[in-house]
Amino acid sequence: VSKYRMDDLKCSVPLNQTFTHNINDASFGNLPRESVYEILKDGRPFSHFIEKWIEQNYPLNHITGCKDHDFTDRNHPETRYDEKTFTKGGCRFCPSNMLGQGRKFDEEKFREKTVKLVFCIVSNIAFPRIKIRFVRGSDLIKVYPRGEIPLKDHVKFFD
Repeated sequence: VSKYRMDDLKCSVPLNQTFTHNINDASFGNLPRESVYEILKDGRPFSHFIEKWIEQNYPLNHITGCKDHDFTDRNHPETRYDEKTFTKGGCRFCPSNMLGQGRKFDEEKFREKTVKLVFCIVSNIAFPRIKIRFVRGSDLIKVYPRGEIPLKDHVKFFD
């Protein structure tokens, strides 16, 4: 049982509301803009940039190098957030050590971790337009008990 119930944790960001932003000034030297945008549609490089960007645009503190969570709430430091990217492959919000070849999904550990977090789900499918939605892990797990939001639910999830 978690020290905190998710319903008791306070959040400085509105939950279950979609925010849309345009990141129109992404560049890398003389690379064509389209090449940079294509790279940033890949969740792996995108996550390094979006986590720093979220810290600048929302009342959250980025936790560098932390594997357990990505942010704490500036006004309620006991509230922890984890950023997950919704790409053309959908969105997996289970711990990364349960993803990939040879790794196995541990439902008990997944549930234990998920209910302690608020997830910051970011869609970069239409980059440079991004969508962001903050959702309690306890709410996500009710609808997606295996830690995966399929691509077919993208519109339903963000609208």
